[in-house]
Amino acid sequence: MRMSKVFRPWKTDEVWLLPPSVVDFVPAGHPAHLVRDLVSEELDLSAIMGAYTGVKGYPC
Repeated sequence: MRMSKVFRPWKTDEVWLLPPSVVDFVPAGHPAHLVRDLVSEELDLSAIMGAYTGVKGYPC
């Protein structure tokens, strides 16, 4: 079976009906926010992201 290289984007500030937003569980000033920001804003993830060439979202 061939695995599809597509994914849905991770939106940490998106509010869902269920489950609630991650921000609701992690208090302001928690080190987890620093890690999230470093990964999303500072790291060069182009080598990883380059492997995902298909349309984002659920596979058809």
